[in-house]
Amino acid sequence: MGKKNTKWPAIKQFIIRLSIIGSLFFIGLIIYSDAEIQTKFATNRWLVPAKVYARSKNLLEGERTQVEDLLWELRQLNYRKVIKATQPGEFEQYQSEFIIFVRSFPFSEGFIASRKIRVVIKNGIISESRIIDGSNEPARLDPLFIDRINPLVSEDRELVKLDKVPPLLVDALILSEDRSFFEHMGISFKGIGRALSQNLSEGRVTQGGSTLTQQLVKNYFLTNERTLWRKFREAIMAVTLEARYSKDEILQAYLNEVYLGQDGARAIHGFAKASRFYFDRDISQLNLSQIATLVALVRGPSFYDPRRHQQRALERRNLILNQMLEFKAITEQQMQLALQRSLQVVPKSQSKVSRMPAAIGMVRRQLKQHYSLEQLQHHDLSVFTTIDPRIQFSAEQALKERISWLTNNYPSVPKNLQGATVVSDRLRGDVLAVVGDRDPGYAGFNRAIDAYRQTGSAIKPFVYLTALQRASKFSLVTKVEDKPFTLTATDGSEWTPQNYDKEFQGEVTLAEAMTHSYNLSTARLALDVGIENVIDNLYEFGFSRKLYAFPSFALGAQEMSPWELLKLYQVISSNGLKVESNIISSVIHADGKTLDRYPSTAEQVVSPEVIYLTSQLLRKVVQEGTASSLNNRMPNYQVVGKTGTTDGLKDSWFVGFSARYLAVVWVGVDNNEPALLTGASGAMRVWGDLILSIENEALELRRPKGIVTASSGWFADCVPFIAGYLPESFSECDE
Repeated sequence: MGKKNTKWPAIKQFIIRLSIIGSLFFIGLIIYSDAEIQTKFATNRWLVPAKVYARSKNLLEGERTQVEDLLWELRQLNYRKVIKATQPGEFEQYQSEFIIFVRSFPFSEGFIASRKIRVVIKNGIISESRIIDGSNEPARLDPLFIDRINPLVSEDRELVKLDKVPPLLVDALILSEDRSFFEHMGISFKGIGRALSQNLSEGRVTQGGSTLTQQLVKNYFLTNERTLWRKFREAIMAVTLEARYSKDEILQAYLNEVYLGQDGARAIHGFAKASRFYFDRDISQLNLSQIATLVALVRGPSFYDPRRHQQRALERRNLILNQMLEFKAITEQQMQLALQRSLQVVPKSQSKVSRMPAAIGMVRRQLKQHYSLEQLQHHDLSVFTTIDPRIQFSAEQALKERISWLTNNYPSVPKNLQGATVVSDRLRGDVLAVVGDRDPGYAGFNRAIDAYRQTGSAIKPFVYLTALQRASKFSLVTKVEDKPFTLTATDGSEWTPQNYDKEFQGEVTLAEAMTHSYNLSTARLALDVGIENVIDNLYEFGFSRKLYAFPSFALGAQEMSPWELLKLYQVISSNGLKVESNIISSVIHADGKTLDRYPSTAEQVVSPEVIYLTSQLLRKVVQEGTASSLNNRMPNYQVVGKTGTTDGLKDSWFVGFSARYLAVVWVGVDNNEPALLTGASGAMRVWGDLILSIENEALELRRPKGIVTASSGWFADCVPFIAGYLPESFSECDE
């Protein structure tokens, strides 16, 4: 009788236990995978940060536009000059006449399809603008893409729905990557076998066995590590994904997720973004050759990069086309026509404008008041701004080049001289340009918003404005003492202001005091009208931080940023209206729904008569005062403005407006060491460079009905006064 095997029951029990543990682990893995898929895939949580666009250029009859300005804008948008414009992104030019094939674009007012536009420019005005197909929709260019709201995100994509993708692209993808996609349940043993056979016959890896579902799982949920565990998880998740979602949903996700190239530090994901990156076209406008080229990239975006490896990309594209013919997705005629085409890849756009980090910083701050981080990073929002690319470029160049000139031509000026510029529409208040560093591409400290510096004499116009509001007591010819004085504070400290040249004039008119920026007479005037009243005006004009009513406030001891100063001067340039200076015009969702609009609002806070008198003072500053050298540079522009210089020549300011633009420029050194520049020798030169490059009109200060002019024996010139408040010795001028 044989001996009984006592080990077998133990082995059997171990196997059973191991099977149970394995089954539980397997079930647990499926449950975990399913939960992970539902958490991420169901909500389509791609990183798609909000896109920021500049304003779109209107091409309307009557709009002021120079031929060179339109050409500049077209180059920025990467439009290509051709003999015959046959597709979006191309234009023809016949001297001052243009035929532009405008791209389609989802504006906040609705989707505008691509169309041809005829534009004729005469004497700096668009004399004719019409859509060639005869529709009456307003003509404009697509806006310039500036940047994404989170530049640190390393992925760039444009989401697209399956019904917007050309059917031939889907056919080419399926035939090239997963021919049994609509039959398998996530993994394909047939595909694995076919790939293995193909690779063995070729002696190298030419075909993968992964299904589209597996590729999606790997890219969307897992890493690229080459381990058996990762492949096992990939297979489990692929089957789970197929069980949970339809083929169309999986295919749409793949089309948006697949990696198709690199744009600097950013990865290009999805066919929609790749279509614009390589061909400058909406995905719906791709031709067969371009479709095949994009599908060719799936196998290896770097290896088949059509810009760097044209021959490889061409061979792979042709292979895709042959596959499509073999499986009757296209006809022989279609294939031959596609084979005759070049790769048609457009050059990468080389914008002259920086990524505008200072402007983006301002946009980001405004958005965070209304949107969560989740919305800004995942909801594919489009943010339309008021930034004008041409003015932004001019502001960048003016600051960069003039600071370089100053540091090179004046040995005493610190080499680390810095600056900032903000430009707005003179009347509407729309922010047109923001520069926060002498290097316009620098994304660090934003001096336009965050550099709080003493304003010097740049604040003085608001002292005079406050005085002129009291028409019964003050006018442009009111005399004020310009003599030394000392004030003693409650703590015993003394304040003794001085004029810039350490001299004093005795007695001067308000106009003379402002024109020559006398400190003594300005300080006396401020004390007479009340520092508190000046500050109340600034609050009324929109200043939001705490201001302190020290006597030195009237001479610019209060620190302000260029942005804050611009908003104050906006009231003067806008004829007494407090306008909401916006940099964002609207925000739309990826589905085309407008989420927010930011319309300009206006409130009359100062009478037009007081603003007119204040503006006349600012004009005198340019004509014969501290900014007279600016008048010598641009005598025909009739600009107005005010210089600002702080003690020790630490800060150089100039604020002024022309016919269409208000601009603030600050120049100084970050560590508060002397810049050794006055407002006229530093910031005003930057301001002049900027306005000369963008303005082509003369400023006209229109006299309100409530203003009369009068003269007297001791003041022969006709001087403007508020009606009803003429001094006794004055009589109205005959006009």
